[in-house]
Amino acid sequence: MAGLKMSPENEAPSFGLWETGRSKSSDDPENDMPLVVICTSACADLGVALAEARLEGDVRYLLASTSASENDRGEPFGDAVRTAFAAMSNVGLVFIAVNPDAASDLTVACEVASAARRGGLFAVALSMQRAAPTCDGGLLQAGLLREFDAVIELRAQWPQARSLACDVVRHLAGGLKVAPPVCTDLADVQGILRGAIVSVGVGEAMDSPDLHTGARESDAVERAIRDVGSLQVESATGVIVVIAGDCSVRLLEIARATHQVGGLVKAEDAAVVPTVHVEPATRDRFRIILLAAHRPIPDRAVSPDDLVQHL
Repeated sequence: MAGLKMSPENEAPSFGLWETGRSKSSDDPENDMPLVVICTSACADLGVALAEARLEGDVRYLLASTSASENDRGEPFGDAVRTAFAAMSNVGLVFIAVNPDAASDLTVACEVASAARRGGLFAVALSMQRAAPTCDGGLLQAGLLREFDAVIELRAQWPQARSLACDVVRHLAGGLKVAPPVCTDLADVQGILRGAIVSVGVGEAMDSPDLHTGARESDAVERAIRDVGSLQVESATGVIVVIAGDCSVRLLEIARATHQVGGLVKAEDAAVVPTVHVEPATRDRFRIILLAAHRPIPDRAVSPDDLVQHL
């Protein structure tokens, strides 16, 4: 298996970036935080799934392809438009889909992340679960953290991981704003994610808000904690509490849900911050997505060659 080689800074990258689609604009397009989702060939259908999900915001869907995978016209398919990181200086987060079972695509994904970071962008891996469990998961995590600013672990194999990846991108895109009116700032999110392995838990409740009992937000939080695992929350170095619902979501519900999660986190210096995505069409659906971050203690340096050799 070929080693994972990063291109030197003074060399042109071996991949091309092609914009294949965009989300639809929200009601306040000037306040949408620009985000990018990049797929390699092994995860190319994520871009299709995102387009079909009709996300709102300022999200661009890109395909990273090598010269070997492009056709005679130099285009991967259709009417995709070539782009580059130099045109993305205002982008808040760059999500890069990673399939650890596809070694050649993992090499491309890591090279894309390296190029994005050299351009001053914040690169986040959306890492799928491997098809066969291995005992070297820690080495894979360490190797990915060497190349990415953060790694979000999707506890599903490809293609089942697509829906969870879509949800993470959808609700972060809906909650992050250029000038947030109440809460989450991009710096809050980047501060929690930076250098972390992130576990994801999802919980949902269907009910009208009850500001006296707090029933629906409590139920949704409890289900999300069970999904991600209470130990993951307790030991987190930071947690992003993603709240999604219709226009009935109240500030008291946001505060209660955030406090409920924060009450479990043991580290005194851990940040627990909410981000809220209002979707009018959801009709009393109250969803919680917990992004529980953990910063591993490195025991040794992991080289790119180490990473691929253990795949």
